[in-house]
Amino acid sequence: MRKSIQSNKDLALLNKYSGSLLSGSRFLPLFVTQFFSALNDNVYKQAVLLLLVFQAASVADGALYSNLAAGLFILPFFLFSGMAGQLAEKTEKSKLIRVVKLFEIPIMVVGAISIMTQLIWLMLVTVFLMGLQSTFFGPLKYSILPQHVAPHELTKANGLVESGTFVAILLGTVFGTYYITQEAGPTYISIAILCLAVIGYLCSRFIPISEANDRSLKFTFNIFSSTKSVFSELNSQSESVRKSVIGISWFWLIGAIILTALPNYVKYFLGGDELVVTTALVVFSLSIALGSLLCDKLSRSRIELGIVPFGAILITVFLYLLSQEPAITAYSVPTETLLTLRQVIDTGDMIWHLIWMAGIGISAGFYTVPLYALIQQRTNEKSRSRVIAANNVLNALFMVGSALLSIVTLSIFEWSIPQLMLLLAGLNFLVSIYIYTKVPEFFLRFVIYMLAICMYRVRTRGEENIPEEGAAVLVGNHVSFVDWMFILAASPRLVRFVVFAPIYYSPALHWLFKVAKAIPIESEKTNPKVFEKAVDDIAEALKTGELVGIFPEGKLSADGSIDVFRQGVETIIKRTPVPVIPVHLSGLWGSMFSRKTKWRLPRLRWSLVSISIGEQVKAEDVTADDLRKRVQALKNAHSPDLDQG
Repeated sequence: MRKSIQSNKDLALLNKYSGSLLSGSRFLPLFVTQFFSALNDNVYKQAVLLLLVFQAASVADGALYSNLAAGLFILPFFLFSGMAGQLAEKTEKSKLIRVVKLFEIPIMVVGAISIMTQLIWLMLVTVFLMGLQSTFFGPLKYSILPQHVAPHELTKANGLVESGTFVAILLGTVFGTYYITQEAGPTYISIAILCLAVIGYLCSRFIPISEANDRSLKFTFNIFSSTKSVFSELNSQSESVRKSVIGISWFWLIGAIILTALPNYVKYFLGGDELVVTTALVVFSLSIALGSLLCDKLSRSRIELGIVPFGAILITVFLYLLSQEPAITAYSVPTETLLTLRQVIDTGDMIWHLIWMAGIGISAGFYTVPLYALIQQRTNEKSRSRVIAANNVLNALFMVGSALLSIVTLSIFEWSIPQLMLLLAGLNFLVSIYIYTKVPEFFLRFVIYMLAICMYRVRTRGEENIPEEGAAVLVGNHVSFVDWMFILAASPRLVRFVVFAPIYYSPALHWLFKVAKAIPIESEKTNPKVFEKAVDDIAEALKTGELVGIFPEGKLSADGSIDVFRQGVETIIKRTPVPVIPVHLSGLWGSMFSRKTKWRLPRLRWSLVSISIGEQVKAEDVTADDLRKRVQALKNAHSPDLDQG
């Protein structure tokens, strides 16, 4: 039964009874629809590019036709993305997807005619119409996801969409390249694109209903005002959303340069033949798909922003390695002779360059999937489609920028492709620094991710007790200097912790606490001004719907046990009545960050840290003593043998 999803409660129930994403009707039809859409695009585009080259009277004409086709496909993203975003916002999405997919069938009829007749102008018209169809489909496939999957499934859903897209690109490119060169190739390609269009439309009919986000939105056919509208909506979003859009567009610039330069890189730099080129394409495409799927595992089925800087660092490293010249020692072949795949593998050193390509692809999955999920999560439902439309415009703009950068460096400056890769590595490093400086949350989550995930084994229970939105106070036991980091690692949302002022302002940690938006506090008797300012800041944070973290013991534990909770938490809740969530940490007492450090030889096993999150306590029921008992109960229930805390 097709059903409109309206609330998180509906999502939770649907997730409970529908099984995995790929086994139910809420996501699978959309996944299959977008897969066949990407597959069809690339089968036709690749076939047409080869036909245009064959039809050309000269190399110059072939290059002209190829660039013209690429430009015509991107052009609709500039012209009509604004309209596409507005239409996706004010229309029921599954119906609009069916209309867009139905439109694909006559486009492919024209495409089949163009291939069979090999009329160049008709091929170019078809490419433009395909770009137009993709322009209207893009905002729909991304903005519909939050309406059909639970918040904790967004990363996995985006990973599946990204992996499916790149597998479809790979298969379409290989299929189009192989069959168009056969004697009956035009017939095979024509049948294939028509069948794929029909299959895609039939799949779209099973996509569940997704109600319009804003039926009252004014739609305009004016290209300039509609484009201005979607960018105005993007500019009204948070800094994290805006910079995520830039980050995604930057990835498409890097990806476009690599895919365009890959054949020449393999032929002229690695000395490989056509099969080696195909292998490199397969490695790069499948590695992006693999990275997108691994992202969900590494992020523990949540939107983990800490993986984004991790992916960016790896992309920089692998781009640098890709720019280094291989030492070919296994074969002494004439320069005009290209190496076979067997020879490339046997050289040993050259195979590493294929590994570097795979590293870039996997890292790209780590980099982009959380950014897409963040945009979907943090964008208001009534503006999500328009923000994604603005993202599509920027993606197209950056892809044009990739072509210009390649032309300037390779043709005008006469750089080598490895030099271009080295430039990309440096630019990627600078862009990453810019984004993480503007949005420190990315870097903070990276630090926490490396500490809490890579240095420790973290086990979290009760994560669902933290509300997806709205204010709450988290209270926990205090056994180490990094308790706040582990609680933040367990929370899907940013938590603003109250920190003792001398520690907050310490030279070594001040920058980190500032990035974490911590609130410095001192004793009311010692420094009443700092105390009052902290209380005001806490109240303001709660009024704006943020999470605040407090350690009511007021000091680090001296023996690992839970000390008396002070009355300050009651004062905070009386001033701003919000729910309180008890938290217990185990496994950090005796670590290098606690008052008791166990000096011993390093163990092969990572230390286990357990974080137990209890049910919410209503504001009217909050007392310091009761909260301590609840934290103690969490210890007794879940982690009695990890430590004394």
